[in-house]
Amino acid sequence: MNIKNFIQSIQNTFNPLKEELELKDEVVLKFLRVLENAREEELSCGEMYARLDQFVESEVQAKDADKITPLIQEHLNMCPECCEEYEALLAILKNTREG
Repeated sequence: MNIKNFIQSIQNTFNPLKEELELKDEVVLKFLRVLENAREEELSCGEMYARLDQFVESEVQAKDADKITPLIQEHLNMCPECCEEYEALLAILKNTREG
């Protein structure tokens, strides 16, 4: 299946009652550019560690950290090593505040 057919099948899934529309090549190219830009917005583990302290501090203070910095939450969902670091830091901060 090529990209154009794949996008067409997705479009038909979300709009089952509408008649099928033929995708133009420029629409497919724009979609591919959107995907490339989304990939560039991913955080590396190094960038994640640089922001993790602030993220955890916001979470401990109940400031909806995942809404403020969604890329960090997305990275945590995909990276077990960073998630482990996050959970350890969160536990330490919560224990020091309670004690």
